[in-house]
Amino acid sequence: MLASGLRGRSAVPQHARCHRAPVVGRIIGGRRFSVLVKASTEENQEQRIKRTLEGLDALLGIDPNDPKAGTGSSASTKSATAVAESVSSDAARAASSTPASTSGVSTSNGNGASSSNGASEDQFQKIVEKARQLADAQRSGKSGNVEAQQQQLRQEFETLLTAMSKGNDMLDKEDMKRLKEAAFGPQTFWVTETIPLQEFDKQGLLIRGNLRDQREKVFKHVCDKVAELFGADKFEVIMIEDDQPVNGEPPAPLTGKAATFGPRVAFQIVPTAQAQPPQTNGWRQGAALVLFLLFAASSLQLSLVANITKLPKETLEFFANADNFNSDALPPGLENWDPTSYFITVVPIFISVLGISFSHEIGHRIAAAVRGVKLGPTYFVPNLQLGSFGAITPFTNLLSGRGALWDVAAAGPLAGGLAAAAVLFLGLLQSSPGLLPKELLVPVPTALFQSSLLMGTMVKAVLGDQVTAGTDEVLISPLVIAGWCGLVTTALNTLPIGSLDGGRMMQAAYGRQTLALSSFFSYVGLGLGLLGSSLSLPFGLYVIICQRTAEKYIKDNVSPVSDAKRTATLVAVLTAILILVPMAPEVAQSIGVGRVDNFF
Repeated sequence: MLASGLRGRSAVPQHARCHRAPVVGRIIGGRRFSVLVKASTEENQEQRIKRTLEGLDALLGIDPNDPKAGTGSSASTKSATAVAESVSSDAARAASSTPASTSGVSTSNGNGASSSNGASEDQFQKIVEKARQLADAQRSGKSGNVEAQQQQLRQEFETLLTAMSKGNDMLDKEDMKRLKEAAFGPQTFWVTETIPLQEFDKQGLLIRGNLRDQREKVFKHVCDKVAELFGADKFEVIMIEDDQPVNGEPPAPLTGKAATFGPRVAFQIVPTAQAQPPQTNGWRQGAALVLFLLFAASSLQLSLVANITKLPKETLEFFANADNFNSDALPPGLENWDPTSYFITVVPIFISVLGISFSHEIGHRIAAAVRGVKLGPTYFVPNLQLGSFGAITPFTNLLSGRGALWDVAAAGPLAGGLAAAAVLFLGLLQSSPGLLPKELLVPVPTALFQSSLLMGTMVKAVLGDQVTAGTDEVLISPLVIAGWCGLVTTALNTLPIGSLDGGRMMQAAYGRQTLALSSFFSYVGLGLGLLGSSLSLPFGLYVIICQRTAEKYIKDNVSPVSDAKRTATLVAVLTAILILVPMAPEVAQSIGVGRVDNFF
C-alpha cells in the first residue's frame, strides 16, 4: 500500500523487508518526506487511495492547504492530486491493497527476493527525483512544457502501481513453512531450493528438488495440499521439467530409484489470477466478428476468382492490360454473355470453403467440451488464395495436462481434414466425363495439380488421362477447388510450429524442446518455399507474428501422452508435409500430371 509522505521518518532497515517495500526519503521543498509501502487489511481502502494522492502532492512539493497555491499560473500550481486523478483507479486500488510479501520467501541464495524490491526502489527513486525537479522548476518560474512533464510523471506512477499490484496474494515465511510440511517431504518431493519466480506475465514461487514417488501421484498430492491450506481458488500449482543449471552447472543425471520417476521436475506456485490465460472481453469479441466478416469476404473472392476462366476470352484479354482498369467502357465479350453458369459454380465453392473451416472449429470445441477446456472466440485469418489461413482459437483456462492439449489440438485438423478430403473426393467423382453438364464444371490448368505431391497423385489416380502430361486444361467440379484449398489450409495448420495445431500436438507428444527443433526446420522449409510454394512467405510471416510461441497454460507440463497419440502426431505431420511439398518436374513427368516444360 502506498501511504502518504511522513515527515522525519528514516528508511526501513534492509532486514525489515518482510512485509514492507523499500522506504525512500527525499528533501523536497525544504522538507523531508518518506514514502512507505506497507500491507494492511485493516485500513479503509478509500483512505489509502486518498493518502496515495496526498503522497504525490508531497512529491511535487505542494501544500494543498497553502493559499498561495491557487495564485500562480495553472500550469505551475496544479496540485499533484489533480495530476493523479487520471491514474487508473483499478491500478491504484490493486497497489494500495497489495502485500509485498515475496520478500519473506526462503531462498537458496538469500538475495532472490530482494531483487524485485530493489527494482521497485530504483523506479520509485527516479519518480521522486523527477517530481522534485518539476516542483523546483515550478517555484523558480522556469519556462518549459510543464503539462508534458506532469503527464510523463503520471504515466510512470501508474506503471509503478501496476507493477506493485502483481505481488498480490503471495506466500510469506509462515505460509511457506506450512506448505513444505504438508505438501513436500522425503516420501513425496524432497525440496532442495525455493526461489522467487519472476517471469514477464506471472510471479510466484519456484520449488526445485527430487521426486521420491510417482510423478502423477506427487503432483496430485501437492495440488490437494495447496487447495487445503490456502483455498481452492487462491493458487495454481504448475509442474514443469527442471532443466535449469544448479550453481552454474547442469543438473546431475538421475540415478537409482529417482530415474524411474521420469525427468527432473519443479513446481511453480502462482496466484490463480496470474496463472490464467487472458480472458475474453468486448474488444476481443469485436475483433473476432470483424475477422469473420473479412474471412467471408475473402472466401467469396476466392470463389469468384476460381471461376474466372469461364469468362469470355476477349474479357480476360481486356483485363490483362492494366490500363483498361480505368476505362468506363463495358469489357468486350460481355454483351451477349450469360453469367448463370458462372454464378452457379461460385456457390458450391463458397459454401464448401466456409463449411470446411467451420468443421475444423467445431472439432476443437467438441473436444474442448469433452476435456473441460474453455475456449475464447475464434479469430479467422483471411487469405485471398485459400479463403483463410485457418483460425486462432485461444484457451481461456488452464489445461489439466498435455493429454488435454493434444486432444483439443488434434480434433480441429481431424475434423477439418476429413471434411476437406470428403469434398475433394466427391468433386473428383463429379469430374468424371459425362457425369455433370459442361457448364457446371470449371476449367483449370493441369499445372495446378503439380503444386502438391500427395493431392496431385490422388487426382491423377482418380481422373487418369484427363490430367495426362501435355494437357493444358481439365474440366473439374467446383468441389475439387474447395476441397483442395481446405486440405492445404489444414496441412499448413498441422505444421509443428509454435501454437499452431501441429505445434500443440508436437509439444504435447514430445515436449517443448522437440517442438523448438521441429519449428526451426519448418521455418526453413517455409523460408525456402519448399512447403506451400507461393503461400510459404505470407503464412510464415503470419506464424512468426501471431503463433510462434509454445502453449504455456498447462498445469502438468511433464506427463507424456500415450504412444498412440505420439504416433498419430508423426503421421499427421508427415501427411501435412506431403500435401505442401510441390511435385518435382521429374515426378510430374513420370506419372503424367500436367505439362512439364523442358528448359534444357
